[in-house]
Amino acid sequence: MEIEWEYKIVHLDAEQWTGTGLPDDINQRFDRLGENGWELVAVHPMERATVVPFGGSKTRAVVAYFKRKRNPKRPHYLNQS
Repeated sequence: MEIEWEYKIVHLDAEQWTGTGLPDDINQRFDRLGENGWELVAVHPMERATVVPFGGSKTRAVVAYFKRKRNPKRPHYLNQS
């Protein structure tokens, strides 16, 4: 039997982030997703150009992609936890 997957896309606003690493609330959110069987499979930063002396860009948002095995006993509309 082939494994069926379900996917979750989480958009995170990064405009207010300072310092390094993820803010605690994001870590806690990811921990809760992991407790519910979601596995983080990719993260994609969304950047915008900035006007600074040396050019460059600033991350304005991050999109995180999760997957988990679909549970056939759980109705599809409940697979969003």
